[in-house]
Amino acid sequence: MDRLFNSHWFVKIISFFIALMLFTMVNLDNISSQPGVLPSISNGSYTLEEVELTVLYDDENYAVTDKTEHVQVNIRGPQSVITYFQLIRPTYEVFVDVTEREEGVHTLSVQHRGFPSELTVSIVPQFVRVELQEKQTTSLPVDVELINAEQVEEGYTVGTPIVTPMNVEVTAAREIIASVASAKAYVNVAGANKGIEEAVPVKLYDDNGDELQLNVDPSIVDVRVPVTSPNKSVPVKVSREGSLREGLSVDSITVEPNSVTIYGPSEVIDDINILEGVIINLDEVTESQTLEVPLPVPRGVENIDPEVVKVHVTVSEEQSIVWTDIPIEIIGSTDSFDVSFAEGQSDQTSVTILGSKTLLDKLTLDDMQAFIDISEESVGEQEVPIQFNGPPNIRFIPEEENIHIRITTRSE
Repeated sequence: MDRLFNSHWFVKIISFFIALMLFTMVNLDNISSQPGVLPSISNGSYTLEEVELTVLYDDENYAVTDKTEHVQVNIRGPQSVITYFQLIRPTYEVFVDVTEREEGVHTLSVQHRGFPSELTVSIVPQFVRVELQEKQTTSLPVDVELINAEQVEEGYTVGTPIVTPMNVEVTAAREIIASVASAKAYVNVAGANKGIEEAVPVKLYDDNGDELQLNVDPSIVDVRVPVTSPNKSVPVKVSREGSLREGLSVDSITVEPNSVTIYGPSEVIDDINILEGVIINLDEVTESQTLEVPLPVPRGVENIDPEVVKVHVTVSEEQSIVWTDIPIEIIGSTDSFDVSFAEGQSDQTSVTILGSKTLLDKLTLDDMQAFIDISEESVGEQEVPIQFNGPPNIRFIPEEENIHIRITTRSE
């Protein structure tokens, strides 16, 4: 059999007989109409069920909200033509034309085209109802719904989603537009430990939460979901090195912002309470100025926000005042020792205080402390340095650097 089909003579013979049969069927009626040739052949009929009804309308301005979906088509005529129609299935169309009609309900006669001219075509129903409604366009904000937000990686936080574009447009019949309640985009954040960026389809819903199958422009939006690691806010400490040139004094050093957010694993950031490493070199400061200083990132920290702080350094002319009769406190003593000032040694001291006029004017005795630390001293007469505590940006120059004391063992 395969050899037969591979023979070009066999294919030519078969093609000839098929063409002859078709020619005979098409011309059978003409032949039968010739007297004495063939007996007359009766007409036939054929019914096409569930034929789709096409509505021709101005789809830019109107929408079809109601119509007859299918009709029945009956054809009658020469049997040979009907048979040929059944075999060939030519392209045909059953339609109503409302392109010149405006909004409203219209009853129209069903038309047809594409059927052989020898056939009589009747359509059931002959008249159908079509409702046109004017199209409207509305703009809706896109709401991003996060799925499994509680399943992000432990310690991580999901931020507010950002959607681009923020709004989409829906064009449909007026009544359908009125039923649109929301436009949503869904993003699954389960297991997320970093920011998510996705292109997401937009879905429309009515007031009952049922999805509406309408065209939306654009149909896809870009969604960015911030996902942040564990974090905490810590203050920034500014250290200084070097010194101002003679005659200048630091009035203030402030940081903007004075605290920053650090991000990283909980076991790392839990041990960080102050962000250090911001150093100002006073050798390079000759006047009041603002410096932008990048922040050092501690080991194990993922990032810092912000990454740069502003350090405002205010300087002014240095002035001085002399205070006398300042009490000297003794710190570091224990219950095992008695401490007294050596004979002829006062328990008060004098000091020259240097700083800006603004700081000196605000200074009070309660703001400063003169003291000696004997925690490392032993029994006997000792010479220990006098130390001072006071507000930042103020220098203390004592009248005498050391003082003599006597340490004795306390009697039982």
